[in-house]
Amino acid sequence: MNEAILAVLAGLTLGALHAFDTDHVAAVSVFVSRNPKPTRAALFGVRWALGHTIALLVFGLAVMTLKLVITPLMETVAEVGVGVMLVALGIWAMRYLVCRKRIHIHRHTHDGVEHMHFHSHEERTDHHHTHSMVLVGAAHGLAGTASVLVIIPMAIAGSVFAASLYILLFGIGTIIAMATCAYLLANVVVAVKRKNAIVWFQGITGVACLLVGCLWILGAVM
Repeated sequence: MNEAILAVLAGLTLGALHAFDTDHVAAVSVFVSRNPKPTRAALFGVRWALGHTIALLVFGLAVMTLKLVITPLMETVAEVGVGVMLVALGIWAMRYLVCRKRIHIHRHTHDGVEHMHFHSHEERTDHHHTHSMVLVGAAHGLAGTASVLVIIPMAIAGSVFAASLYILLFGIGTIIAMATCAYLLANVVVAVKRKNAIVWFQGITGVACLLVGCLWILGAVM
C-alpha cells in the first residue's frame, strides 16, 4: 500500500514539476498574453497538458508494447522540432503585434516636451485557435525530459497497465500545474493591461519564446 501511495505521489509531483520547464512556460505565455482572461487562460493550460499527456501515453505505450528503442538521433530530431515550433510561435506573436494590432510609434508634444510611445489600432477578432494548444502540448510531449521521466518508471513497472496508470497520473499533475500557472500568469497580464503596458508584455513574451526556441535548437544540435 505504501509503495502504491508513493507511486501516485511521484507521478503527480513529477508531472507538476515538468509543467514548469522553460519551453513549456514560454509557449503557453504567448497564448495567455493574447487572451488575458484567467478562466480562458486556465483552459489553455488544460488543453496544452491534455495534448502533452496524449502524446506521452501513445509514445510510452508504443515503447513498451513494440519494444522501441529511442536513439540519440530521434531525441535530437524531437528537440529540434520543439525549438522550431517555439521560434514559429515567437514569430507569430510578433507578427500579430505588427500586423493585427498595427503597432506603430506616435510622436507627441505636451507642454513643450516631445516624447514618443507605442500605439495600436487593433483589428479585433473573436476567433482564437484554442486547438493549437493541444498540438503544441503534443509536440512537447514527444521531446525533452518527458521521455526520461516517463520511460524510467515504465521500465521499473514492467506492465502496460502500471505504465498507463503512471502516465495518467503524470498527466494529471501536469494538467493541474499548467492550468494553475496559466491562470496566475493571466492575472499578471490583466494587471499589466490596466497599466496600458500590454503591448510591451506581448512583445516580451514573443521575443522570449523566439529566443528560447533558438537556444533549444542550438542545445539539441551541439
